[in-house]
Amino acid sequence: MIRPEASQATASSMTAAAPKRTSLLFDSFDASENAAQAHGRGFDVGKPDSGWLAALYVHDSALPLAPNPASAHRVRILFAAALVGVTLLTYANAFNATYQFDDFAAILANPATQGIAGWWHALPGIRPLLKLSFALTAEFDGDAIAVHAANIAIHALNACLLWMLWRLWLPRLAPSLEHADLVALFAALLFAVHPAATEAVTYASGRSMSLSATFVLAALIADEASRTQPSRRWLAWRGPALFSLALAVRETAIVTPAIPLLLAWVTGQSLRAEAWRLRRYAIVAGVVAFAMAATPGYHTFFGVSLDTRSFAAQLMGQLLAHGYLLAHALTGLCNIDPDLRVPDAWSPMLAGCALLLAVLFTAMLAARRRVPWLAFAIGWYFLLLAPANSLLPRLDLANDRHLYLPIAGLALAATCTLARIASRHALRAAACTLALALVAGSMIATRQRNGDYRSEISLWQATVRDSPRKARAWLNLGYAYRLSGDAERAAHAYGCALALDPGNAQAAINLDLVASGGLAPLRCPEMATSQTR
Repeated sequence: MIRPEASQATASSMTAAAPKRTSLLFDSFDASENAAQAHGRGFDVGKPDSGWLAALYVHDSALPLAPNPASAHRVRILFAAALVGVTLLTYANAFNATYQFDDFAAILANPATQGIAGWWHALPGIRPLLKLSFALTAEFDGDAIAVHAANIAIHALNACLLWMLWRLWLPRLAPSLEHADLVALFAALLFAVHPAATEAVTYASGRSMSLSATFVLAALIADEASRTQPSRRWLAWRGPALFSLALAVRETAIVTPAIPLLLAWVTGQSLRAEAWRLRRYAIVAGVVAFAMAATPGYHTFFGVSLDTRSFAAQLMGQLLAHGYLLAHALTGLCNIDPDLRVPDAWSPMLAGCALLLAVLFTAMLAARRRVPWLAFAIGWYFLLLAPANSLLPRLDLANDRHLYLPIAGLALAATCTLARIASRHALRAAACTLALALVAGSMIATRQRNGDYRSEISLWQATVRDSPRKARAWLNLGYAYRLSGDAERAAHAYGCALALDPGNAQAAINLDLVASGGLAPLRCPEMATSQTR
């Protein structure tokens, strides 16, 4: 094992002699690795036992037995192919998913997504690049399979981009971590197979999260390249340009420039210098904000948001929302319509949620100096959740799809923890077994969740099972039954919606359309369980 304080000198003495790689894909990686060595935060690299194992190391230029660059490049291509392959295997049963819930209004009934001409005519409008992605599919007569295939491809690309990003940043976040390339790969793999991502992949309308994440991750990679190659000034605008594309997909990407600031904070760099380096992002954000202010659609968008609930109600509601996301969605208990209601007053449940958030925030502060990767992972999670789950109200308190990119931080924390455990020889087998169990369990849970999207009936059966006292879930289940021609079950579902919400006019109208005579006594929660057997 090379000592951390010696690795910098070793790396600097060998960098000049190392052959230049021919792949443009990894040029920015090599520059970032050299910059990490020059930064003064040395890192450990394990001594390889054989040529193929040596190729797994991201810091090959610092090794006395550096592998052939072409060999390292081939191994990385194999890693990327394996990552894509596992992602496709996990989502193989998502290609036949049907349109659901918001898909009908946001995609099928929206002229802006039905072709290039309709998209152009709808400009200026909100989220133009997202609508363009659907319009392109429609332009080539793409059906639901094509839409979901595009979503799966975007997710696989994001997993690869995340692996690239972690490879760049792990030397700064975990200087003494061994097998950093493998750790980065496994963290990206956990992200790729986690069931919480299904609502951004298998649910067609969830593309707003995944496509925005594509440009966010690409912007961060480009920003790292510009940071490590300051002499190439033209590189400095690649990150901001990609940032503008992310905002054109979804406005919640506004937090992108804060991520490098978070990285600088946990690694002890000057925040003032980093903020100045990121000044171009502020220019882009200002231009985009001006464009939004000139777009009538955004006036309605933010106006509805601000009128949704009071500030105090929003704070209590978001405490509950974060508790739900941490306790349910992150553990694989997915729900497209969770039964979360704004609390009327303070309660023990809210106190528990507030305590959980306080513990995580305290852990982030405490880990900053000694365990920077843990502080960064927690900060990443909350930072990327902040636009949708903080001060700005939304009609729904929480949705699983908003966890799409935040779960990458927690996957990184879990992977680094397993790597630390595996560094102890006596615990290595246990750590590897646990890692494989995590991946296998996540893949199984994701495939099961994908199965819920095979039809509207199956999705809303699963939803009323998990949200048995939410009228909207029963209303949507009734509508699904009605479309399938099952008037009797539709009537019972509408009846449950009315029993839970007597003022629900839509449920009353729909019930009148399908009911033929009196209904049997309703027992809605029990009915939810029986219909999914």
